Amino acid sequence: MARISTTTCEGDFTGSGFLIDEDLVVTAAHVVEGATAINVALDEQLVGAQVLGINEAAELALVRTNSDVQGYHFSFNETEPALGTDVAALGFPLNAALTLTKGSVSGLDREIDLGAGPISNMIQTDAAINPGNSGGPLLTVDGRVAGVVSAIRQFSDSAGTRAEGTAFAVTAPRAAAAAEEWQARATPVPPADCGAAPAPGFGDIASTVLSDHDQATNIAQSLLVHGQGINRAAYDAAYEVFTPEMQAEFGGVEAWSSGLSSSYWTDLTVLAVSGEEDTLLADVDLRTIQDAADGPHGQTCSDWKIQYTMQWDGLSWRIAGSSLPLGDPTAC
Repeated sequence: MARISTTTCEGDFTGSGFLIDEDLVVTAAHVVEGATAINVALDEQLVGAQVLGINEAAELALVRTNSDVQGYHFSFNETEPALGTDVAALGFPLNAALTLTKGSVSGLDREIDLGAGPISNMIQTDAAINPGNSGGPLLTVDGRVAGVVSAIRQFSDSAGTRAEGTAFAVTAPRAAAAAEEWQARATPVPPADCGAAPAPGFGDIASTVLSDHDQATNIAQSLLVHGQGINRAAYDAAYEVFTPEMQAEFGGVEAWSSGLSSSYWTDLTVLAVSGEEDTLLADVDLRTIQDAADGPHGQTCSDWKIQYTMQWDGLSWRIAGSSLPLGDPTAC
């Protein structure tokens, strides 16, 4: 199972997805819509990715990872499930660990509208679904994919009331057809342009997690959202990774980002994670490139040893502080 973290020009979003090949992940369209950068975590593997195909009207997307990953390859059912079929939703609700919730198919041929127009022929299920489940598989008892989880029923009142026990998924035959078409005839979708000079190419960051702490990969994903935001000039998204207290210290996103126009992250290694509960320390090796005028001591390539203080805000890990325990960075 894949935990997908998407950086957009305005912020970041986390959802679920599942492997169908060594480098192909199926997810819901709204998980990766407007992406300027994507990273995918599978077990201890953390890789960059790009959208290979997306159809907002069908609420489906196919993501290609930048390198092959190991994991279970899911298979699609060839037919739609019958009413009353036992199913289970697999995903990462509310940024929690991998979660399985059981239910049944409670409706067929439903129509919903997520803002891009009506989506028809959806499966309705009473399996518990929460934000973060989007893009994960709805499985039958034999482990095959009956649908791709999409949305929870919401009412158009000011409170955004949700209907408990009413969620929707794209049918497996529709998802399988889209994935097959995108594999046969696809050009990767260009990343969203945030209006300033981005890093060359896709601004990919080579990432490694050496710590065996249970939260090390999740922390690495948060740091990658921050770095990807810098690389793609999505400064609002990068700034959101800071805690509110850190944001107040910086005095706003414009003040914080004023010296970042030529600075890009290239390599991130999470060496160790320590601490407990909602505050952890992450020891990180980071390599950046920048113009000499923006680099420490005129460096155009810098190797940093940083200790980040990370705080859990109930949804994700945020940067609450940083220090340089070994002093200023060294030239690469």
